[in-house]
Amino acid sequence: MKNLNYKQFILSVVLFIVFLLNPAYADSESVLNLAVRAPQSISTFIQASLNHQPELLAAEANIDLAKANLRASRQPIYNPNLEFNYEKSGLTTRSVGISQTIDWANQQDHRESVANAKLNQEISHYQVIKQTFISGLLISLAKNQTEKQLLKLSSESLHLMLEFKQIAERRYLAGDLTKVELNLATLAYNQALMEQAAAYSNSMSAYEALQSIADVRPSEIPVLPEQLPQPNLPQDLDLFLNTLPVIKAELAEIEAARQQVLLSKSEQSWDPTIGVTIGTEGSDDLIGLNLNIPLNIRNNFSAEVDIAYQNMVSREYLSQKTYRNLRTSLKVSTERYRSLLTVWNNWRENNRGHVAEQLALVNQLWQAGDINATDYLLQIKQALEIKITGYRLRNQLWQVAFDWMKVTASVDQWLDINVAYKEKG
Repeated sequence: MKNLNYKQFILSVVLFIVFLLNPAYADSESVLNLAVRAPQSISTFIQASLNHQPELLAAEANIDLAKANLRASRQPIYNPNLEFNYEKSGLTTRSVGISQTIDWANQQDHRESVANAKLNQEISHYQVIKQTFISGLLISLAKNQTEKQLLKLSSESLHLMLEFKQIAERRYLAGDLTKVELNLATLAYNQALMEQAAAYSNSMSAYEALQSIADVRPSEIPVLPEQLPQPNLPQDLDLFLNTLPVIKAELAEIEAARQQVLLSKSEQSWDPTIGVTIGTEGSDDLIGLNLNIPLNIRNNFSAEVDIAYQNMVSREYLSQKTYRNLRTSLKVSTERYRSLLTVWNNWRENNRGHVAEQLALVNQLWQAGDINATDYLLQIKQALEIKITGYRLRNQLWQVAFDWMKVTASVDQWLDINVAYKEKG
């Protein structure tokens, strides 16, 4: 290893240790404070859906594998050797010996450190996978609820267009409506039929997607709340980022790579083998001491150290990229969430009641004959489109909110459930 690289390695090790020992970062928890929490029905549904999920079971299996590797790493590297010897020529020689190779450079401790870091990495990965699964399930719930309500709205629209067509036919027969207006009513009804078919298909697709995640009957699907927490971030964003499972997993992977470098260096050691032999040679007693030292001359294993070092450097750079991307994603998703939440709250307060009132008023005017067919259709379509826009805006808000909760690892706080790995009792 070049001298410059070695100095960089020592510097990175020192900085990493200082980082880990910093009490501001050690064992710190998320400092987000969500004022609004999910309804109990949502929390209960999500908690029940976590059972028997393949990706979560696979993550638990990876933790068990890491634990098994940790137990294996705690075992001694070398076993003693027992040797028996019998030789008969002029004299009969009998001997028994025992030898033990010594872990001179403490490889066992370094192997245990590598395995322990990988276990911490798998535990952090488990939390990431669980948060991602819950976020995906909530987004699927939002999609299903939105498409279901759009289907209901399309049925209402179809009913209105049917009434529109029937009234238009009666007025046409009475001579109060032109053929053009009758055709307009017929076309509007046919369009409503096609829109309902499309809405039904979308609703079934959304339900099918939800079923693929959580096997649930329609009556068991909870209703998502329209009131969501404000996306407030802590002032010290860097401190907060280092509490997230994604970053903890990256730090654990760097630590595993660092320990692998130390392990590779320890494997360069000339581990001696010491042995004792006792026996008889003819009528004489025989005792011997043996020392065996491997000569790492033709291969001093420096290439393995370089490989481990370059892997550590690569991991550090990739972790920096992950950190930077997560920091940017956190800022962007927070601003997007805040903007959509403001727009949605404004729509909910100022438009929802007016849309229902407008639909009723326009329908009343049409049935009374106070507006023509063209004006009726235009105003009905406009009111329905505003309602559709509201549903889609709310769905977009839900998706952004749940994605933000995944990025900030706060979905468990919103649901008031525990996503941490639990030791099997």
